[in-house]
Amino acid sequence: EEEAFLVSLHQFMRERRTPIERIPHLGFKQINLWKIHKAVEKLGAYELVTGRRLWKNVYDELGGSPGSTSAATCTRRHYER
Repeated sequence: EEEAFLVSLHQFMRERRTPIERIPHLGFKQINLWKIHKAVEKLGAYELVTGRRLWKNVYDELGGSPGSTSAATCTRRHYER
């Protein structure tokens, strides 16, 4: 399931002409694209996570540092890209 998701994601991004050339980082950790997808899905999908301002919860699910003040914003930006 994870591998199929990643293949599909990379194909989708190439078709949009915005290929994933490198995996983004939050802090010093590379983002696991599968985990961020599943975390957002678990919380009800993008619109709900955004509407309810749950991006900090997504960041926490990814194992982010608890002291980060820009965690929610950075997590959302990476997801949107």
